[in-house]
Amino acid sequence: MECNVLIDRMLGLGNDLLALLYPVSCLVCGDRLSDESYLCSYCGDYAFELSNKDRNEASEGMVLPDWITMQEALWEFDKGGYLQDILHHVKYSGLANLGVTLGEKLGYKLLKNPFMRITDETVLLPVPLHPSRQRKRGYNQSALIARGIAEVTVAHIADQGAMKRVINTRTQTGLNARSRKENLSGAFLVTDAAAFLDRAVIIVDDVITTGATAIEIAGQIRGLVKEIGIATIARA
Repeated sequence: MECNVLIDRMLGLGNDLLALLYPVSCLVCGDRLSDESYLCSYCGDYAFELSNKDRNEASEGMVLPDWITMQEALWEFDKGGYLQDILHHVKYSGLANLGVTLGEKLGYKLLKNPFMRITDETVLLPVPLHPSRQRKRGYNQSALIARGIAEVTVAHIADQGAMKRVINTRTQTGLNARSRKENLSGAFLVTDAAAFLDRAVIIVDDVITTGATAIEIAGQIRGLVKEIGIATIARA
């Protein structure tokens, strides 16, 4: 027992030393942070342009099927800017806490959305990664965002595997709307219909551009659910 206590103390001292040597800073302004959120509260509130400021069913210029209830995004994408860097870090740098932090901010905005009320029957569906891509990356950034949403709302996250990505599609970057749709055709498969039956489902991703990915997923569950929404950190 004493040995375990000593080890715990040594590990604690080691973590404190790492914090002193490599302090966590805001990825936007560089201010030192007391936690591993990687985004200070000021920058989280004011650094980026809000999306859908007029509180419409969808962002301006976004064309969605009329059977999708709403589309909500937290911010407008800034190609080459800080938001692009932040989303890149969430996706590839293993900054799990940052993904959750962004999800929490998105969750608070979803609570104010007038078109789709979140209840304890609401299901959050992170866009699935193909297993080979998830093994390589080690995590699904959309699932981190969904975790943040769940922490500030009463919605719950669909069990991993309720929907699977069965085709390892090429990246959507650089494809036009038609090519994006064709690229995703048949990429997703519902494996647990009961997880979505008669529920309101919000599809969660990091960025929405044309909406091709979310629409493909929505089409797979359309006949099962009460309503469908889309929520992302950025709208490009």
